[in-house]
Amino acid sequence: MPNNSLEKITENYLNTNSAIITLVTIGLITIITVIAYSLERRISNFSPLLNRVFVHVLEGLVIALSMIMLEKIFYILNRGTINNGWLYANAQLTILLYCMYLIRNKITLLINLLMPLLYYQAMIFKRIDNKNLPLFLISYLVLIAIILYIYNQTERLQSNEWKYLGMQTLFGLAWWVLLWTDHSFPAYEIINMLIVFLIYMSIIRFCARKLQDTMLNYNDLQVKVNYDELTGVRNRANLDKTAPEIYDTYSHEDVPLTVSMFDIDHFKEFNDDYGHSTGDEVLKHVAHTMEREMFLTDTKGQLFRFGGEEFIIVFRGKKTADCIPIITDLRNTLVNTPLFLNGERLDITISFGVSQLKKKDLDFDDLFNRVDQYLYQSKNDGRNRLTVEGITYDFDDLENK
Repeated sequence: MPNNSLEKITENYLNTNSAIITLVTIGLITIITVIAYSLERRISNFSPLLNRVFVHVLEGLVIALSMIMLEKIFYILNRGTINNGWLYANAQLTILLYCMYLIRNKITLLINLLMPLLYYQAMIFKRIDNKNLPLFLISYLVLIAIILYIYNQTERLQSNEWKYLGMQTLFGLAWWVLLWTDHSFPAYEIINMLIVFLIYMSIIRFCARKLQDTMLNYNDLQVKVNYDELTGVRNRANLDKTAPEIYDTYSHEDVPLTVSMFDIDHFKEFNDDYGHSTGDEVLKHVAHTMEREMFLTDTKGQLFRFGGEEFIIVFRGKKTADCIPIITDLRNTLVNTPLFLNGERLDITISFGVSQLKKKDLDFDDLFNRVDQYLYQSKNDGRNRLTVEGITYDFDDLENK
């Protein structure tokens, strides 16, 4: 008898098809994770509604395509039959649950809620005459409650291994009871299938953690390479990488592009009078104030620290005339938000140079050199000024207009 049991376990669980489906599932999970991370980085809670809906629908399509691909591979491995269907079902359940942890949006939730009604269309009609229909409905309602709980408590569950395991167990159990009501197999097999599902989830979670750690390390590296360590805004390396793309895009389109450059007036005095640590605080204060104000007012601008006390703002889709009031508001916000440090009030002003991309510009450097020239014109004319296409304005005069 023990030998027969061992042979059955080996035949059902330790075979080539099982290994292939497991590897395919891991591969699909990897693809879903990479795509989800790439898409989610493009949106935030403040992104336009249509952008968020588009991304979430796209993520739902990725999940659906993954399930279809898994089905096709399973049928190929089993020569068009449903043999060892438990293997396919557990792989599907693993993808469903993992995606609900990974992609927390309404589309993923809807897929999980509707899957018991969609996984095998013939079952919709067969259940009507099935004596287990009441049990199916009860199990389905229990599964809905479990899915809603997991969706709303994902972060708390992932921080507690026992709760995480408990909800996985309940999710798998509810699903296998549903499958049992639809298909004829011994009830005790539910436990075996549940154990296999939990093993699947542990393997997938281990691989997913390694993948996520790799992606987080990559993101950390990207941040270090592209963002200024002191101020947290984009750095010169990022500007150098972005500039050719900006020029190529806007030099061939009938869409305006304006670039402004500013630096902190008398910055050397902050370092000489108060020390370099105070100079660092001034740089951070200016960068954070400008970036916060740009975000709150939705200026469509990108802020870069060019070097030292110099910063650049790229305004996509805006003419210089559109940027003058924006820049004036940014400057006024900074002036009206002095830096208090060690009991001292530090009043900070800035000077700007502004120019728009022109047809005659052969590359981004032509535009940049013009902006740089206008910045120095503002400084030479007394600082705390704005020079736009060679014309210098006093900020106080602009404010009074």
